[in-house]
Amino acid sequence: MNNRAIYIMMVLFFLGCEPEELPVNIEGLINYTQIDLGEDYCYQKYYNIINDMVVGENLITDWDIAFANNTNSIILNSSRYMRVKAFNILTASSIEDIINNGDWLYDDPNGDIDALAFNNGGDILSKNFFLVDLGYDCETVHLGYTIINIIDYDNESYYIQTISIDDDGGWVYDSIIEIEKTSNQSHQYFSFSTNTIINLVNPTWDLCFSRYTEFNVFPPGSNTNGSPLPTYRVVGVLQNNNIFVAVDTINDFSSINIDQIYNYEFSGNRNTIGYNWKYYNAQLGLYAISSPVYIIQTSSMAYYKLLFLDFYNAAGKKGAPMFQIEKL
Repeated sequence: MNNRAIYIMMVLFFLGCEPEELPVNIEGLINYTQIDLGEDYCYQKYYNIINDMVVGENLITDWDIAFANNTNSIILNSSRYMRVKAFNILTASSIEDIINNGDWLYDDPNGDIDALAFNNGGDILSKNFFLVDLGYDCETVHLGYTIINIIDYDNESYYIQTISIDDDGGWVYDSIIEIEKTSNQSHQYFSFSTNTIINLVNPTWDLCFSRYTEFNVFPPGSNTNGSPLPTYRVVGVLQNNNIFVAVDTINDFSSINIDQIYNYEFSGNRNTIGYNWKYYNAQLGLYAISSPVYIIQTSSMAYYKLLFLDFYNAAGKKGAPMFQIEKL
């Protein structure tokens, strides 16, 4: 047999033994994953648990508000510390007049619809004029203000009008916009800079790693014996609305198994994982990890355990949560 024939037989043999044909059981395999948001927390990154990968990302400045498809609700991009203030169009004379009267409203990060800013303290989306504070970019530059009029909504669409503010403080009324609801994702993301819906988020994400606005937070290095700030931007994890999470502060990561699942109480609050798996060590001037174990129930009723390990990347830059995750 010549050398060419031997080579062909060897190739056929190895192709017939391709590893992808062998069944793989991923239970008990620990994956180590790091998601880098940038030292200035410029990115929002969306993680799929089953595939253990980031399935989408965007700059925090890419969108402003998002319209829910399955409910009548609108959320703010709280990565930027956005907030709104309802006002009466007939009595408001200037932006300064609106700013100086009434309270600012923020989205509660737990995801409850009745705690969203655009509900204006009620349990349904408010049909009203709102001054929108566009918040800050990742370099903490303030992005200004705009106005939105929520005219109407139903099971099919939202009807809104945006009012931009020119350099002299004048109001420029834009055309009425219809935003039709769709069924392929939970929200549609809207940019005031283009007055259009923009395509951002892969619908298969489970966890969003991002900066976001949280309530009652002690800022890094502050004296925890004092009073927390009512609202503050933190860096952490928000879960999708089909993900449920339990927190185990007692057991070690290695000792938790599937037989313990029914001992846990799972929460659908979006900020169950949140931000306080880390803390700021003022003496060292660094973030340190103090992570419980998070037990995650996916939309397919699979269970995973997750433990945070670090907040710094290989170059020593903050904003890069690292964790280990294992399927139960």
